[in-house]
Amino acid sequence: MFLWSDNRAANTILEFKRNRQRTFLFYGKTGTPIHGMSPFAKLLYFKEKHNSWFNNVSGWHDMKSFLMSYFVNEFVTDFSIASATGLFNSIDFKWDEEILSFLQLSPSKLPRLVHPKTVFNMSEKVVLELNLKRNTKIMIGASDGCLASLASSQQNSATESLTLGTSGSIRQLSTGRYLGPDMESFCYYVDKDQWVVGGPTNNGGIVLEWLSDLFYEDKAKIFDHLHKAPDLFFSPYIQGERAPIWNEKQTGSFKGLNITHGRPEIIQSVLEGIIFNLKYILSLLSATYDENPLVLNGGAVKNKDIAQMISSVFNRECLFSSRTEPTQALFYWWKNGKKVETESTLIDFYVPIESEQDYYNEKFRKFVEMLNNEMHLEKLNL
Repeated sequence: MFLWSDNRAANTILEFKRNRQRTFLFYGKTGTPIHGMSPFAKLLYFKEKHNSWFNNVSGWHDMKSFLMSYFVNEFVTDFSIASATGLFNSIDFKWDEEILSFLQLSPSKLPRLVHPKTVFNMSEKVVLELNLKRNTKIMIGASDGCLASLASSQQNSATESLTLGTSGSIRQLSTGRYLGPDMESFCYYVDKDQWVVGGPTNNGGIVLEWLSDLFYEDKAKIFDHLHKAPDLFFSPYIQGERAPIWNEKQTGSFKGLNITHGRPEIIQSVLEGIIFNLKYILSLLSATYDENPLVLNGGAVKNKDIAQMISSVFNRECLFSSRTEPTQALFYWWKNGKKVETESTLIDFYVPIESEQDYYNEKFRKFVEMLNNEMHLEKLNL
């Protein structure tokens, strides 16, 4: 099993990206940014560094196709999951022949592709093992991020969502296939006239985990004392980065740190760095302001301090609700597009704190300036 965070393909993909024409070609076919954490990059690494083993592998499967093989006796995955592999042609809705040829990989070694709404009969063996009703069916569904975006749209008419868990992402629900001019965003299929455009970050809640491990035995204390420091900045890229930098070797750093800064200022700047990075990703996706609330989901935003800071940094109303979880979108599909009536659910609303606007606006401007300088230097070194 190879996780997305497996970074062995970093050097291989950096070499691949030196051919800009081919890089843009493959991105244009798939909507998946070329990055060392993508399945495409991992397969390229194995092909080049472990070729004999690579050629002898009988099949390559994602977690969903592995589970589906148990439930329905077939390795099968959906267009949405496939969209994130870097192997799927999201124009023709099939594994891309040119990319597979480049990898010297037969499509027979990959799962069969189906629409996310495809329904299967559960195998009789599984029905008996799990004590289910006869003729139990299973819908293959889509990826959790795409379904969360769809749920946000159906429940709250929102087109933009922010996820902050171990990692994080910004997503927009679009009626068409949109690709970033600098390959800075992904575009994944959900359903007819429904695509999710966005940018993922490696550095979400895991950065807070790292910070709390450094400072506190009791992790709950990390937000007890925060203090703003206008000239202290944190680049949160301690795990390399996907959006907006797309550099597996990027590192984190503090700028402006001096002897007057203590734990309250450092923790505040780390939180700001994580949220500024997400706001910057959104700015790359859209230059227009969306008046609908920004929908929050993920484990980290259950913390009200973090959710409130997001609202103030983005200068935008935000909401958090269990109705925006991926399962809500599956219910919506199962009901053939009818809105799902669920039990009353508490919805937490957050509005920007007006007195903080000047501080966050100015500090975000400086953060973007700092980040653009870093990315410019990185391009010069390629």
